[in-house]
This record gives sequence, C-alpha cells and structure tokens, in this order.
Amino acid sequence: MKSNGKAIVSHDPIVKKPNGKDAVSSTVLDQPTGKNAVSSAKVHKVMPAVSSAVPIQPSGKTAVSSVKVDKVRSSAKVDKVLFFRDVSFGIQEGELRFRLIHLWEARNVLTKTLIGLEMLLIDEQGSVIQGFIPSARIDTYLPHMKAGSVYRLNKCFGSNSKVMYRVAEPRVVISFTSNSVLSDLEDSRVNFPDDRFRFHSYKEFEAACDLKGDLYDYVGHLKLVNGQTLNASVVLDEEEIASTRRLLLHVQTHDGPVMKLYLWDQAAADFCAKFKLHGSTPRVILVTTVNPKRFGGALALASMSSSRVFLDFDVQPTRDYVTWLDSNLDVANRVDAKVVT
Repeated sequence: MKSNGKAIVSHDPIVKKPNGKDAVSSTVLDQPTGKNAVSSAKVHKVMPAVSSAVPIQPSGKTAVSSVKVDKVRSSAKVDKVLFFRDVSFGIQEGELRFRLIHLWEARNVLTKTLIGLEMLLIDEQGSVIQGFIPSARIDTYLPHMKAGSVYRLNKCFGSNSKVMYRVAEPRVVISFTSNSVLSDLEDSRVNFPDDRFRFHSYKEFEAACDLKGDLYDYVGHLKLVNGQTLNASVVLDEEEIASTRRLLLHVQTHDGPVMKLYLWDQAAADFCAKFKLHGSTPRVILVTTVNPKRFGGALALASMSSSRVFLDFDVQPTRDYVTWLDSNLDVANRVDAKVVT
C-alpha cells in the first residue's frame, strides 16, 4: 500500500501467548554484559471494522485510502484528537497526531529474536511518549514510516511501560494493534517540535548508577577518542571498531569530572559515519538515552539500542554547547583527560 495520502490498516492476527491470551511485549536491549527487560500488557481483541465498500487488492489485503476513512468518520462519529497527556491504559478511541522522532529494533539479548520496534514520538505540545509495534506488524507499518515525518494514528492501545530503561516519562506506551490505522498527516498547520532531550548532570548520573532506571541524555565535549587526543590527525580504526562493536570516548561537561562514554553497536557506527563526514575534528557530542554504570569503581556511561549520536552543529543543544566551549576554553582544558574519576 502506498503511503502518500493512504491509511495503513493492519489485519494480521494479534500475537498469542501459550495460554491463549493476547499480548504485546516491549523491551530495550542492554549491552552485551547486561540483561534485557521485557514487559507485557494484555490486549483486548477487537474485530476489525471495515466497510464492505472497501475494495480488496489481488494480494487479499484491504486497501483503505484516507478519503474512504474520512467518509466513514463523517457518517459516524469524528474521532477526537488526543494529546499524549490524555492517553490512558486500554483502547484509545481518539486520534493521535505526532512526529516520529526515532525508531529502533527491540531484540532479546540472549536469543537475538526480534520482539518488535520501539519508537519515540512527540506531539504538538512537546510531550514525548514511547510507541511499540509488535514484530508481527512491522511489515505492515515500517515501510510507510520515516523518522521526522508527521502521522495520525487511530485505534491504538495504551499498555504499561516497562519498569527498567524507560526512554520517556509517561507510564503508558502507545501500542499498534490489529485495528490500528496509520496515515500521513498532510497539510497540517500545526508546528510539531523536531525533538526533545532530557539531560542529566554528572551528579544525577552518579545517583542513578547501576539502578537500571530511566535513560537520560548526555551532552559535553570530547577529550579522547579511543585514546587519541583531539587534533587534525585523529584516525578511527573502523575495522577494529566493527570487530569489537565498541568505541571508547573520554568526555567532560563544562568543568565537571571526566567520564568514559562507551558507544556500542549502532551508536559506534553512527559516530564513525558522522566523524568521517565532519569537515574537522568534532569537539562536542550529544548521546541520547545512556545507561550509567560503574566500571572499575569509576562512573561511566554506555549507549543503548535506543541511543542517537549528535556532533557539534547537528542540533540546538550541541550548537549551544559549542558557543559555551568557544568562550570557556581555559575551563574546558583545565582537567587532564587521563585522570578519570
């Protein structure tokens, strides 16, 4: 089904547990040495409501355009627009409108089995919430979704968020069900924010160390990149990074303590790609949803599967930090990067 002006409707069956109950699962992956946390919520099965006038494609799937959906709504009850603050547990009768900030795979750490897709969504009020698409419905929705685009979603389900490694504040997760209808939000006069960050200071990361709680964002300046000081001759050994699936950075926020920041898997690959495209050696880094851990008695930060990497002038917080750094080079250079607390 094409996504331009079309509504995407899932008609695959709800995933069943062995005991016959419907379930939606969600997880965030820890690092290779960690464990995964999987939370599930019951889904009340609702039979899809599709007009008999809707044509059936040769593939057997139902194609419902946004025009036909609007006709159905006009003859019945127009869905009320809900903000994320209004989302509750259970079936959502209203329409959600949001920008897709980011999406990533959720896999079982031990078996590597794909559990689903997790998403970070933001509405017009700037509220951020986590979304989830079960693995059985990924092929239905993923081809029509792109980070940065704006969508409307009808007939979703509010399920419990996981206890560990949450990436957003709400206790509810927006889950796509077999009855969900996703379509592009075209010609919207509403200005949806591009992103929203949640920063923690060194003290806050230290207080949350090893608690496996909510994941927050980090911004600061680079001191060492895989043991190399920042200069024009910094070279990244991409083969070694790909082999170890890891990149080690020493970072510092303002005049605070220097910390180790481990970038794993996709985050390490993203850093390498941005580093190569950068005109000069980058100085400022922002990594989202990092996990504070203690290695060898010292506080360190580790990226997660949900993490994103930004450098220098990529986003407003990094641009603001570059401005601060240019005005406070004496403060930034005061601490030796090799002395890590």
